[in-house]
Amino acid sequence: MQAVLTAFGRAIVSQLHPKMLALLIVPFVLAIVFWVITAWWLWAPITGWLQGWLFGGGWMGSLDAWAASHGFTGFSQWTVALLALLVVVPVMFASAVVIIAVFAMPMVIRHLGNGPYRDVTREGSMALAPSLWNAVSSTVLFAIGYLVSLPLWLIPPLALVVPWLWWSWLTARVMRFDSLVEHAGAAERGASIAAHRRDYFLLALLVTLLNYVPPLFLITPVLSALAFAHYSLALLRRQRAAMEVRPAWASDSSS
Repeated sequence: MQAVLTAFGRAIVSQLHPKMLALLIVPFVLAIVFWVITAWWLWAPITGWLQGWLFGGGWMGSLDAWAASHGFTGFSQWTVALLALLVVVPVMFASAVVIIAVFAMPMVIRHLGNGPYRDVTREGSMALAPSLWNAVSSTVLFAIGYLVSLPLWLIPPLALVVPWLWWSWLTARVMRFDSLVEHAGAAERGASIAAHRRDYFLLALLVTLLNYVPPLFLITPVLSALAFAHYSLALLRRQRAAMEVRPAWASDSSS
């Protein structure tokens, strides 16, 4: 837990660097453009399908007619709009995480790698294909889990907790991979993730919690990348230092 809090604190300090402040603009603009396109492309088909499915007949149609007869006009439109938002919003959030991981994380890694972590040797590569595959597969799993868990939103406390958990899961799965890919080979990256999966998730819980604070959600994407980069690079530094000081008998016994 100490490593998680340290990474988060260092991320806040790093966020104040002029380069990182400037980086806030890039993913924000890209996300806005993508969100507008996504909403424009998905909104009409989703609302049209929901309108026909829910209110095309049956008891929901009767309920809408009853509500209209008692002056509650627009019941079906409001219901459809709310359900459509529950579908479109996770798509928007997932796209923001992917944009940050694919486009902003390399810049964050190079900024920190040439600064406080210049002693951490780059033993990996910027593998675009594996990064994209990790982002796409994670997004698909996130969407499935999100839709399956929608009934839990009917329980008031879970309406806040469930999306937070799912957003944190997606953030951890995408960010941990991209924060390691340039400095760790496949074997070291896999071992690091497997051994510290819990810490990565705790870090994701911490940074995504800021999404519930209106002014702070604007910096959460880049701050998340900084936090995961700090954690991963510090982790590699500790692991490699520990390997260097292993006693001779440990090396002989493992060979």
